[in-house]
Amino acid sequence: MNIGLKDAKILIVDDKISNLEILEDFLKLKGYENIITINDSLNFDATMKDFCPDIILLDLMMPHISGFEILEKLNKDGMISGSMPIIVLSADVNFNTKKSALSSGASDFITKPFDLIEVDLRIKNLLQSAFLLSQIKNQNKILNENVLEKTTELQEIIKDIRKQNDTLKEISWIQSHVVRAPLARMLGLISLIKHESYPENMTQEQILNLIVDSALELDKTILDISNKIIEYQTLETVSFPKNSTI
Repeated sequence: MNIGLKDAKILIVDDKISNLEILEDFLKLKGYENIITINDSLNFDATMKDFCPDIILLDLMMPHISGFEILEKLNKDGMISGSMPIIVLSADVNFNTKKSALSSGASDFITKPFDLIEVDLRIKNLLQSAFLLSQIKNQNKILNENVLEKTTELQEIIKDIRKQNDTLKEISWIQSHVVRAPLARMLGLISLIKHESYPENMTQEQILNLIVDSALELDKTILDISNKIIEYQTLETVSFPKNSTI
């Protein structure tokens, strides 16, 4: 038997002790190890909470709380799903009874007196389906976590790209506006010296000083641009590492 099936937790609920003994002995013979039986349905809630079964074998006609009432409660609590199948055991062969049980959330229906081979096969099939469903859910959970992680990484990259674009725009603006101002001023002043056409209120020395000031201003601007380019290159390296899988 598959190890996962062998370790499955099986809960059997039936008010007939003889039925419980037959099923428990047979399932242990088949290799199932985790089996709990209860013959009083009043104990179902506490047992369910403590045991957390992988599959339930449930009698329908019981005193105190019937199998139908248990199905109704499980439905209300949102505990009926493909990951915890429920096999109904009943001596009632009426079609409406079977239909009602299955529509209430039961995964399968076996009539009493039951065929033990049939019980074994149905338990095995339902557990295999439940375990496969559980694996798919776990894989989907891992996939969703990976997608969320990659989405976060992409959002960070997009944020860095936008910052890079802002930096490039700033560099472009500096080049087209800030650099041209002192350069144009220098060219104008040099033209004055070249043609010796000094303004009446200015000397050649004053013009030369203005050229030096403009050159220093231009040098500072170029240094600022260089720093911006270094910042841009740093951002690009962080955003797009060589080994990135994005």
